[in-house]
Amino acid sequence: MGIVKVTRKRQITLSRDICNKLGVSPGDYVRVYVDKDGRVVIEKALGIDQLAGSLNPGYPVRGLAEELDRERKTGER
Repeated sequence: MGIVKVTRKRQITLSRDICNKLGVSPGDYVRVYVDKDGRVVIEKALGIDQLAGSLNPGYPVRGLAEELDRERKTGER
């Protein structure tokens, strides 16, 4: 697949070949993690379920809109 350079901002660029194989286009989200063998894995995030919790791990998504609306109405937020 090739070697990529890590920039000062710790960014990498995925080659067109890798993006095509993953089905990733500009603006898409990918999931990046280290597997049990220490390898970095990059997967295309297919939907909201895969993205849920990525910005705030452990925070429940189900019923979130209703909870936020209730908190807004009662001034808790």
